[in-house]
Amino acid sequence: MRQIFGILTALITALLIIFMAQMIREGLYPQPSGLDFANKDAVTLWMNSLPNKAFIIIAISHGLAAFAAGLISSLTSGFGRMTFGMISASIIFIPVMIYLFTYHFPVWFVITDTCVTAVLGFIGAMIGSTRYVS
Repeated sequence: MRQIFGILTALITALLIIFMAQMIREGLYPQPSGLDFANKDAVTLWMNSLPNKAFIIIAISHGLAAFAAGLISSLTSGFGRMTFGMISASIIFIPVMIYLFTYHFPVWFVITDTCVTAVLGFIGAMIGSTRYVS
Protein backbone atom coordinates (compact mmCIF):
# COMPACT_ATOMS: atom_id res chain seq x y z
CA MET A 1 0.00 0.00 0.00
CA ARG A 2 2.85 2.33 0.83
CA GLN A 3 4.36 1.83 -2.63
CA ILE A 4 1.12 2.69 -4.41
CA PHE A 5 0.77 5.83 -2.29
CA GLY A 6 4.34 6.75 -3.16
CA ILE A 7 3.79 6.31 -6.88
CA LEU A 8 0.52 8.29 -6.85
CA THR A 9 2.06 11.11 -4.82
CA ALA A 10 5.09 11.21 -7.09
CA LEU A 11 2.99 11.32 -10.24
CA ILE A 12 0.69 14.05 -8.95
CA THR A 13 3.72 16.14 -7.99
CA ALA A 14 5.34 15.56 -11.38
CA LEU A 15 2.17 16.55 -13.24
CA LEU A 16 1.90 19.73 -11.19
CA ILE A 17 5.49 20.62 -12.06
CA ILE A 18 4.82 20.11 -15.77
CA PHE A 19 1.55 22.08 -15.67
CA MET A 20 3.18 25.02 -13.87
CA ALA A 21 6.07 25.13 -16.34
CA GLN A 22 3.66 24.92 -19.28
CA MET A 23 1.72 27.85 -17.82
CA ILE A 24 4.95 29.84 -17.55
CA ARG A 25 5.82 28.98 -21.16
CA GLU A 26 2.31 29.86 -22.29
CA GLY A 27 2.54 33.21 -20.51
CA LEU A 28 5.87 34.05 -22.14
CA TYR A 29 5.18 32.55 -25.56
CA PRO A 30 1.42 32.18 -26.08
CA GLN A 31 0.09 29.98 -28.83
CA PRO A 32 -1.77 31.72 -31.63
CA SER A 33 -5.53 31.89 -31.27
CA GLY A 34 -7.36 29.42 -33.45
CA LEU A 35 -4.44 27.00 -33.67
CA ASP A 36 -5.77 23.57 -34.61
CA PHE A 37 -3.60 20.80 -33.18
CA ALA A 38 -5.10 18.36 -35.68
CA ASN A 39 -3.37 20.35 -38.44
CA LYS A 40 0.26 19.21 -38.05
CA ASP A 41 1.54 21.71 -40.59
CA ALA A 42 0.14 24.66 -38.62
CA VAL A 43 1.54 23.27 -35.36
CA THR A 44 4.95 22.71 -36.96
CA LEU A 45 4.96 26.23 -38.37
CA TRP A 46 4.13 27.65 -34.94
CA MET A 47 6.78 25.54 -33.20
CA ASN A 48 9.41 26.65 -35.70
CA SER A 49 8.62 30.26 -34.83
CA LEU A 50 9.22 29.70 -31.09
CA PRO A 51 12.56 30.78 -29.61
CA ASN A 52 14.87 28.22 -28.02
CA LYS A 53 13.96 29.46 -24.53
CA ALA A 54 10.45 28.06 -24.91
CA PHE A 55 11.86 24.59 -25.57
CA ILE A 56 14.34 24.91 -22.71
CA ILE A 57 11.47 25.64 -20.30
CA ILE A 58 9.73 22.47 -21.47
CA ALA A 59 12.90 20.36 -21.11
CA ILE A 60 13.52 21.69 -17.61
CA SER A 61 9.95 20.89 -16.60
CA HIS A 62 10.20 17.32 -17.89
CA GLY A 63 13.53 16.81 -16.14
CA LEU A 64 12.31 18.21 -12.83
CA ALA A 65 9.12 16.16 -13.06
CA ALA A 66 11.05 12.92 -13.65
CA PHE A 67 13.47 13.80 -10.83
CA ALA A 68 10.63 14.54 -8.41
CA ALA A 69 8.76 11.39 -9.39
CA GLY A 70 11.80 9.17 -8.85
CA LEU A 71 12.77 10.88 -5.61
CA ILE A 72 9.34 10.97 -3.96
CA SER A 73 8.40 7.45 -4.93
CA SER A 74 11.67 5.96 -3.76
CA LEU A 75 11.58 7.91 -0.50
CA THR A 76 8.08 6.75 0.40
CA SER A 77 8.36 3.05 -0.50
CA GLY A 78 9.29 0.78 2.34
CA PHE A 79 11.12 -1.84 0.27
CA GLY A 80 12.30 -2.00 -3.32
CA ARG A 81 12.93 1.71 -3.19
CA MET A 82 15.03 1.92 -6.33
CA THR A 83 12.50 -0.20 -8.23
CA PHE A 84 9.54 1.98 -7.32
CA GLY A 85 11.53 5.15 -7.97
CA MET A 86 12.38 3.91 -11.45
CA ILE A 87 8.76 2.89 -12.06
CA SER A 88 7.58 6.43 -11.29
CA ALA A 89 10.33 8.04 -13.36
CA SER A 90 9.47 5.70 -16.24
CA ILE A 91 5.78 6.56 -16.00
CA ILE A 92 6.80 10.18 -16.61
CA PHE A 93 9.38 9.28 -19.26
CA ILE A 94 6.97 7.35 -21.52
CA PRO A 95 4.41 10.17 -22.04
CA VAL A 96 7.28 12.61 -22.60
CA MET A 97 8.55 10.37 -25.41
CA ILE A 98 5.07 10.14 -26.90
CA TYR A 99 4.77 13.94 -26.70
CA LEU A 100 8.16 14.46 -28.34
CA PHE A 101 7.41 12.20 -31.28
CA THR A 102 3.82 13.32 -31.81
CA TYR A 103 4.83 16.77 -33.04
CA HIS A 104 7.78 17.89 -35.13
CA PHE A 105 10.08 19.39 -32.54
CA PRO A 106 13.62 20.47 -33.41
CA VAL A 107 16.05 17.56 -33.29
CA TRP A 108 18.28 19.24 -30.68
CA PHE A 109 15.27 19.56 -28.37
CA VAL A 110 14.19 15.92 -28.77
CA ILE A 111 17.69 14.68 -27.93
CA THR A 112 18.14 17.11 -25.04
CA ASP A 113 14.72 16.47 -23.53
CA THR A 114 15.15 12.70 -23.79
CA CYS A 115 18.54 12.78 -22.06
CA VAL A 116 17.52 15.27 -19.38
CA THR A 117 14.33 13.38 -18.50
CA ALA A 118 16.04 9.98 -18.35
CA VAL A 119 19.11 11.12 -16.41
CA LEU A 120 17.26 13.25 -13.86
CA GLY A 121 14.65 10.54 -13.33
CA PHE A 122 17.41 8.04 -12.59
CA ILE A 123 19.25 10.48 -10.30
CA GLY A 124 16.04 11.18 -8.36
CA ALA A 125 15.37 7.47 -7.87
CA MET A 126 18.98 6.85 -6.89
CA ILE A 127 19.10 9.67 -4.34
CA GLY A 128 15.77 8.67 -2.86
CA SER A 129 16.74 5.01 -2.59
CA THR A 130 20.00 5.74 -0.76
CA ARG A 131 18.43 8.00 1.87
CA TYR A 132 17.59 6.43 5.20
CA VAL A 133 13.96 6.96 6.11
CA SER A 134 12.52 5.19 9.14
